[in-house]
Amino acid sequence: MSLSSRQAAPIVALHGGPSVPSSYLYPLEDVVPYRSIVFYDQLGCGKSDEPKDISLYSIKDSVLDLKALLKKLGIRRFHLYGQSYGGILAFEYMKSMASGGGEEDVKCLSAVLSSAPTNVKEIEKEFDRLIQELSPPDKDDNNSMTEAELNELFRKTHQCRLPEMPKILADAYASAGTVWRGTAAIADYVAERPPEDAARMPSSLIMRGEFDFVSEASVEAWKGAFNTNFLRYKTLEGCSHHGLLENGSLYGEIVDSYFGEYD
Repeated sequence: MSLSSRQAAPIVALHGGPSVPSSYLYPLEDVVPYRSIVFYDQLGCGKSDEPKDISLYSIKDSVLDLKALLKKLGIRRFHLYGQSYGGILAFEYMKSMASGGGEEDVKCLSAVLSSAPTNVKEIEKEFDRLIQELSPPDKDDNNSMTEAELNELFRKTHQCRLPEMPKILADAYASAGTVWRGTAAIADYVAERPPEDAARMPSSLIMRGEFDFVSEASVEAWKGAFNTNFLRYKTLEGCSHHGLLENGSLYGEIVDSYFGEYD
């Protein structure tokens, strides 16, 4: 597999969920057209196997799978892109490498963490708060909403602010894995700083949408988890959790421009 025919270092894309397959990230190819992009489905979803033994699934195992994939494909210099849970996986990969857990000639040049939380329990609380904020008062029977209507209102407000759910995203959710899925699978996750003797982690861009259910406080907390001061933050105006699908041209310009600084 040749990744050298494009103009710049390739991007390795990490999807969210856990277990929402990578197909909803394919529009990256359209908005970042001059780089090779590696998409893959993590264990438990999409085109990958879905073993029923829950002990085979963990963030640590996902990091090991990513290292094995990079070795198999012969990728040595690359940028990491992680959306939602994929951002957590990107961070844990970089932390493992900085702590001596990888081959010396493998180099992550930089990373983009898009709508990635630092604390899953806090995000679940924020999700509940936002749902409550959208819910009409119980006493107002004339404005009562069904659960489906409330979920759709949440989707339009904090998940993907388009009139209709994009088919590519709906299809990904519909084909998501069932063994190790969603925030329940990683409920205790809190991002932690690498050991004091670790090497410096790659420079990273932390993105979120203006109306994202991944709160500003959650993404700001990445400052305490990375052992580098070379972090940049970007809020996408008018977007929520899926900025790539909501404003692809702006999203792609930001991602490609950032990676271009570290080629």
